[in-house]
Amino acid sequence: MFLSTHKVQVLWHDCDPAAIVFYGNYYRWMDDATYYLFVKADLEWNKLKTIYDKPSVPLVSAHGDFRSPAKFGDVLTIESHVSEWGTRSFTVSHVFHNGDKIAAEGYEKRVWCRVDPNDPGNIKAFPIPDEVRKALGG
Repeated sequence: MFLSTHKVQVLWHDCDPAAIVFYGNYYRWMDDATYYLFVKADLEWNKLKTIYDKPSVPLVSAHGDFRSPAKFGDVLTIESHVSEWGTRSFTVSHVFHNGDKIAAEGYEKRVWCRVDPNDPGNIKAFPIPDEVRKALGG
């Protein structure tokens, strides 16, 4: 399994009036974590754009479970990996560690797309290239 890990510090603006992380921030951090997963796999977007005709990986589903509250000043460690592969889609799972506790867990399902050759104003799902799949542990 190819795993990416990075840290985020909970800042003042990440918290709600109860002084805990506002749930929507976990979705933003999952999006960031997927980007860092690609970077760690040496799949920078500028590089991918030139090789794979401007690909995109739009989100089609996201889910979060919130286990233990994180607060202002906490440092969360986010572990991310591709947990499921389809022909044109993949699921990235994320675990948010706050010290020895799991603060949250979630996933994003994404589809490998690029410009539709028959309709350049739209994108279309295409099979995930083998090189991309292999780089991300598939």
